[in-house]
Amino acid sequence: MSSKPDSASRMPYAYVISHGDFKIYIALADIAELHLHEELVPELLDGLVDAIPRDGVLRHPIIVDKDTLVVLDGMHRVGALERLGYERIPVCLVDYLSPLITVGCWYRTLRDDVSLSRLLAEAQALELDVEHISHISPKEVGVSPVAAAVLTADGGFVVKKAFESLDAAYAVVKLLEERIRALGVEIGFETEDDSMRMLRSGEVGGVLMTPRVEKEDVLRVALAGRLFPHKTTRHVIPARPLFVNVPLDLLRGDVALEEANARLAQLLKKRRLRHVPPGHLIEGRRYEEDLYIFE
Repeated sequence: MSSKPDSASRMPYAYVISHGDFKIYIALADIAELHLHEELVPELLDGLVDAIPRDGVLRHPIIVDKDTLVVLDGMHRVGALERLGYERIPVCLVDYLSPLITVGCWYRTLRDDVSLSRLLAEAQALELDVEHISHISPKEVGVSPVAAAVLTADGGFVVKKAFESLDAAYAVVKLLEERIRALGVEIGFETEDDSMRMLRSGEVGGVLMTPRVEKEDVLRVALAGRLFPHKTTRHVIPARPLFVNVPLDLLRGDVALEEANARLAQLLKKRRLRHVPPGHLIEGRRYEEDLYIFE
């Protein structure tokens, strides 16, 4: 671990963590300079708007690409601070194009039993072309015209609508997801492997397979000012810091950004940094990556 300056960071920063060859830059950034890539869920946003003032600090930094300032993880914290009138947010700046960072997707699991024929009827009601299948490779979903696929224990079907970009394919996913929710079916979000395991074991009634998103898709959509639906991407980075606990007063924008980062540096240098290996459950979330916890 190190807190020495490094020329790779594009903005003033307060602290650097070296995790092998992977570097993490902790800094305060101007919210106005950031680019979101997923939609916000009003209920989640409202919860954070209530919780953050009670905490008096912003506990965890969001994950941001250091070169483009595209937010990879933490969209709702950005929205909550913005609604509360703050101008800055703690960020964890990373090299998004590093092969050490991976991006996957979230499949939608149908928690309740619903017949294949009913799901098929809902897709057809949206004027989508459908085709019965017995199986499908994940690589086929997201290749036009296959925007999504639905699998149940009784079989499945693909949903077809020609598209030129993955955000257009995800617009189809969002419509179908909303239609299924309207049936009263509870929808969960799981990894590809976990979803299929749960379907085979009968833990879920069906799976809505979504397209795999590439890093260039994330950057293109975010920098164009567009948004994927919530829970489109699943970013896994080699390591992330937690519990920076930045006082809200530092986020008001009352001083220059460089000065604000200098103050944050002084706060962080007084604290101990503890390395935690992958697999830990913290605040109800299981982290697949290494953690660096400020204590």
